[in-house]
Amino acid sequence: MVYRLSRLDIRHLRYALAVADAGGFRAASEILNVAQPAISKAVRDTEEDLGFKIFERNTKSISITENGRIFLDDARQTVAQFERTIRSSRQSESGKMGHIIIGYSALANSNELTKGIEEFQAVYPNVQIEMHIMSTDSMMRNLKKGNIDIGFQLEHETVRDKAIKQKTIWRSAVGIVEPLEANSAIEIDLNTTPLVLGVRDNWRPYRLFLDAAFKEHQIHPNVLDEAWDIHVIFQRVLNGRGLTLLPVGIEPSLPRSLKVRTINSFQATVDINMAWSHAADTALLRLFRSYYIDRFNIA
Repeated sequence: MVYRLSRLDIRHLRYALAVADAGGFRAASEILNVAQPAISKAVRDTEEDLGFKIFERNTKSISITENGRIFLDDARQTVAQFERTIRSSRQSESGKMGHIIIGYSALANSNELTKGIEEFQAVYPNVQIEMHIMSTDSMMRNLKKGNIDIGFQLEHETVRDKAIKQKTIWRSAVGIVEPLEANSAIEIDLNTTPLVLGVRDNWRPYRLFLDAAFKEHQIHPNVLDEAWDIHVIFQRVLNGRGLTLLPVGIEPSLPRSLKVRTINSFQATVDINMAWSHAADTALLRLFRSYYIDRFNIA
């Protein structure tokens, strides 16, 4: 069989992925700020080049074909690799200069994270590190898209993707966060104490972890309030709405008017994983991972 050279480029992949992610051509046009006819033509050209349809179209919606789903998965990895190649293009051969984009969840904001990055940058001062806080689910999506290079996130059985490698780096007990002036000698009863927890849509893996831990300890929690953002949770604890449960490793990032402590009636531990893409990798990212794994690896 003779294979002809493809006419496709990275733009065709981006447009097809945008249509799939946005759920339609008009929405993709708005997100990309590109005229809808140009996106439609690029997708048609892509389908013609491939020899199959990526999308089934009707007047109201689109659906992804089985061949299209396989193509889009591969295209996402290709675009992620392309993005990382561009970012790493100024690196030296040893990988000791360049740019790393790190995503981290609120649960991973700890001494291990901040001190590890500070020590890495002290050894490799020419490496620029950019930090973004996001939910674990958002982190997994951004790793696949190539928007971030490394993620620090909660280990949970529902946070899995064949394209993403994960390694447990550190472990932390879960404690109760309360106002600084609270009496630490008083044992907390989680069946009656009002709790302020993260909204499930944004804190999904952690809420599932807490659900399982509550069940194991035969606790029926009194969840009085929920909030999307961790800083809003802190403010509601300060305002007396209730207490919250977080890894004790988060203590350095707490407001000065709050503290965290373990409680005897709730013995739970979270693992924090480093996550990265299998397909999109560079010498610099391997250097960073090796440093963290050597320094913190609990295995």
